[in-house]
This record gives sequence, C-alpha cells and structure tokens, in this order.
Amino acid sequence: MKPYPAPLCLVPVAALALTLLTAGGALALQLPGRTSVRNGPVRLVALNNASFAFTVARTKTDCDHVELWNTNTKGFWRFGKPGACVDLGSTGTGISSIGVSGKRALWIRYTGGNTREWQLMTATTTQKAPKQLRFVAQDVHLPSPMVIGDSTGGLGIPYAVGRQVVLLGENGVAVFKATEPAPITLITAGKGPAGAVVAALRKTGEIEMLKADGSHSWTVGVQPGAVKALALAPVGLVVQRADEVQIRTPAGSSSAVTLPAGALMTDFFQGRILYRRNNEIHALKISNGRDTLLLQGSAGAPAISATADTHGFGWAQGRKVNLACGSCVTFAP
Repeated sequence: MKPYPAPLCLVPVAALALTLLTAGGALALQLPGRTSVRNGPVRLVALNNASFAFTVARTKTDCDHVELWNTNTKGFWRFGKPGACVDLGSTGTGISSIGVSGKRALWIRYTGGNTREWQLMTATTTQKAPKQLRFVAQDVHLPSPMVIGDSTGGLGIPYAVGRQVVLLGENGVAVFKATEPAPITLITAGKGPAGAVVAALRKTGEIEMLKADGSHSWTVGVQPGAVKALALAPVGLVVQRADEVQIRTPAGSSSAVTLPAGALMTDFFQGRILYRRNNEIHALKISNGRDTLLLQGSAGAPAISATADTHGFGWAQGRKVNLACGSCVTFAP
C-alpha cells in the first residue's frame, strides 16, 4: 500500500540555528532537520520512535483529521477521506487527544449538543479508514470519559475509558486490560522501575503503576485534582503538581524541581523535562537545573505543540510539522 501523499512540501533544513550561553542558562533555538507543510493548522502531536502523529484542524473545505508521518521512510498517511465536516454539533466538535505506536494512531473525537458524544478512534497505515473502538454519550458539561497517554519505545498506546485501563498494541490487540477502583483522569506509558509500563491517575488521587500483564507494580498517593502532567521513565514516575515536578520511585524517595510559574510539562526524555510556557518550549535538565529555550513563538503566533523521545524532537506551529533527530538537539550543558 503506497502512503498517502504529502499535500504540500517536505523541506530539509539545517539542524541548529543559534547557541548562546549565558550565566542563567542557554538559548538554543532549534531548527528542524525536516519540515512538512499541511493543508490546515496542526494542533496536537505525538511521537513514538519514528512514528509522528498529529491532528490537522478543520478548514472551510476539509474536516479535522489525523495524519501519521514515518520520519524514517518519509511516508505520510491521512486517516479518513478529505471533505467538509458533516456534523459540527451545536456545542462543537473536534479531536481532544492523540497517541501513536508504530503504524497505528489512536485519538478521541467529540461532537454534540447538550449531550456530547465521545468516540475512541483508531487507524493504521494499512487500514486508513478510522474505526471506532469505544463510544460514550454524556452531558456536555462533564469532562471527557476517555483519556489517551504518551508512550515510548514501541510499548503500545495507553488509554482509559472510565475505570478501565488498556495498553493497546500496534497490532490492535490489547497488551492488557485492567479495571481500577475509580475513573482514570490521566495516563502515560514508559519503561519505569519495578517493571511498570503504565501509570494511571485515579480521580481519587492515587497513581497506579501497572506491569505489562496488567498487574499492580506500585502506587503513589497524591491530592485529588492536583496533578497536571505525568510521565513514566527509568528514573521513576515524573509528576507535575502546581509548578513543581517530582520524581517518585517504588522505594518512596522523591526529588523535585520547580518550573517557572504557569509552565506545563509536555514530555520527559533524556533526563529533561520538556515544558511549554508563554508559547515557548523549554527543556530543563533534572540533574543540574539548566534550562534550554528550544522554541519561541512570537506574540499572537499560533501556539507551539511539542513532543520528544530518544528518536527525535517533534513540534508543530501553524500548518508546519517539524522534526529534529535526537542527537541534533542542542541543550545547555
């Protein structure tokens, strides 16, 4: 099956624009090794090894949709046929979350009026027609009953619907399914300590670490509603509460760093917290607190979305999706 052609252009550029060391940190404005221009604004991004998935927002002639970019082979695939949206709903429609692993993308679509319909959708490079996995209809004022998490290393894509936690493999088969005592509000996957591969935050405040067979590994207790972001890495569970990011381990030890006010962690890789603040993307090194400004959007410019793993650093701004290889990113020492 041939990949869906890129609508516009793919432009290789230099890997690094500028490095300026200062006493307080470093400025390393990052240019991509590859850039692709899409047919609409790019909103959400997810990167897992060479697989870079992203959402393209609705335009006058095309509905919002998901695309996948294999950054090794340079292939692009669009999921769903082009065309205008047929049902916008009186209270809006859109895509709220996205995940990727290998040739498979997973996303959450919503639409409706006083009752909002939530759909968990998936597609692959060989089966490009989106397939619905789960459906929930509920009052429009309630939060999403579904969550999708980040993933690394080809583990699969973690998601939860209500109290059920699933790690979905690239082949479309669940690696495991587990039922928690309370609804899940955040989820992530990674290779963590004590065999943990998924971290799931319950509405009641506990963060449950699960092994690849769905069994319990360890638990971290937090105040309900306090967690803003999660990541799972070999160093431990990385959890943001307010402006503080803690690294928790099975033994209960904890180390912490403080982000600037208003910052939100978007990823964790190579011992660094990737965070967004005021339309800037930074990487903060845990071991020494050095902060690198990677991307900077001008006032009024489209918001930058960014993600990273050991394979590379990917981001979107406006209609452009960009990638720099993992070794091409320049950080503060």
